[in-house]
Amino acid sequence: MLASQRDTNLVVAGAMLAIFVAALDQTVVVTALVTIAADLGDVALMSWVVTAYLLSSTCATPIAGKLSDMLGRKWLILGSLAIFALGSALSAIATSMPLLIVSRLIQGTGGGAIITVAQAIVADVVAPRERGRYAGYFAIVHSTAAVMGPMIGGVVTQYAGWTWIFWISMLLCLPAILLVYVALRRLPNARVAGARIDVPSVLLFILASGSLLLTLSTGGVRFAWVSAPVIAAGAGAIAFGLLFARRQATSPEPLLPPRFLSDPVIGRMYATIACAFGCYLSVIVITPIFFQIALGIPVAKVGMLLIPMTLTTSICAAMGGFFTRTYGRYKPPGLLGLPLSAVALGVFASLVHHLTPLGAALLLMLVGAGIGPIFPTSMVSVQNAAPRREIGAVTGGILLSRTMGGALATAVATSLVLGLIGLWVQGIGGLGSLDELVRRPLTAAQRSSVIDVFAVLYAIIAAGLALAAVLLARVAELPLRTRDDIVREAERAD
Repeated sequence: MLASQRDTNLVVAGAMLAIFVAALDQTVVVTALVTIAADLGDVALMSWVVTAYLLSSTCATPIAGKLSDMLGRKWLILGSLAIFALGSALSAIATSMPLLIVSRLIQGTGGGAIITVAQAIVADVVAPRERGRYAGYFAIVHSTAAVMGPMIGGVVTQYAGWTWIFWISMLLCLPAILLVYVALRRLPNARVAGARIDVPSVLLFILASGSLLLTLSTGGVRFAWVSAPVIAAGAGAIAFGLLFARRQATSPEPLLPPRFLSDPVIGRMYATIACAFGCYLSVIVITPIFFQIALGIPVAKVGMLLIPMTLTTSICAAMGGFFTRTYGRYKPPGLLGLPLSAVALGVFASLVHHLTPLGAALLLMLVGAGIGPIFPTSMVSVQNAAPRREIGAVTGGILLSRTMGGALATAVATSLVLGLIGLWVQGIGGLGSLDELVRRPLTAAQRSSVIDVFAVLYAIIAAGLALAAVLLARVAELPLRTRDDIVREAERAD
């Protein structure tokens, strides 16, 4: 059901606030981890404060999307905000690291559901032709939260204590709940009569995705890739993944309908966004280490050089959304932007020994500008191609593709850097993480060789962006439906 402009504005405002609250907590604790570990003890569990949120939010993404199709979105997003608020409060009062990790699992479950259902809600009230503008707004909100998270976390931890990071998150949920409730109270809460939740599919998906993320987040970091825990997690991911795929083929209500993968728009866009976002996130993760080693920039100032990249990503994401609204096409912004990103990063790779901080920031701005448009246009394209009764499922699928692509790419990038350094750089061996590389004293010759390793990695990522452009070129381009088109479809259905 399409809404009036006034109702649409309220819905979008509520969805944007909900997404900001959820996205902020993906990064807000990063700068507080050391303080939290010192206060609660169990330093060895410190990384799980972040990993727990990633695991539960990823698992919640497609599940919440499917549930919103079946049960309606209004009460599901309100419930998700309540779960997020509960997880935030429990995190604030946690007295041990295990309790904090469990609380973050609860918080991530709410956060992942919020991001999915909020974007599906907007798809309910806005025609696809108009939707790109709002998808651009969401990209800006998400990027702003990602940039502000570490800054807010650092300031709050220093002046008020780390528990206030979570109290603030909980307090932000209150206006979000109120605004969402007011925005949605005049809209119907559509339910599918007789629909039943496929519990085995849900459990198999949680086991498969959780095992895969554990493999990617711990392999080569906490444990060696050939260690028993990583091999066991990888085997579990394969086994549960195969069982999940088999279940989806026969389930009357699949979480991720198999036909999505063969669809010339949806399946191909899933692959495109996984590749593009994986490259983007790899640059975000690897570049701070490169800046510290190659340019000698203190860790406290490294983030400042990445802000221009995230800003151009957000700005050009919004521009991509406005393009789809104006011209009714979703491929051209990405087909222009992704090659630009590939070229800019290729130039970056060729100049690693000669870059200045300003030059590096300018090239990364071009990388962000080229990648930005694919975020809103990918969402618009798959929602336009899916039946209205499966908007939540297809939205969860595109967000899951982004997350999995990012996790896989960053794991490969990190392992590649550490592996090549072990092979090429004399006197450096047994590195367990990129942070350990920064702390290791290097001779001039070693530093030069390490920079060469980063050049190889950036060249590979540039090739990955070129591949994303090729994948995008294969995506079918369907006309974006307007409000009038949807009204006519509804009249024919009646």
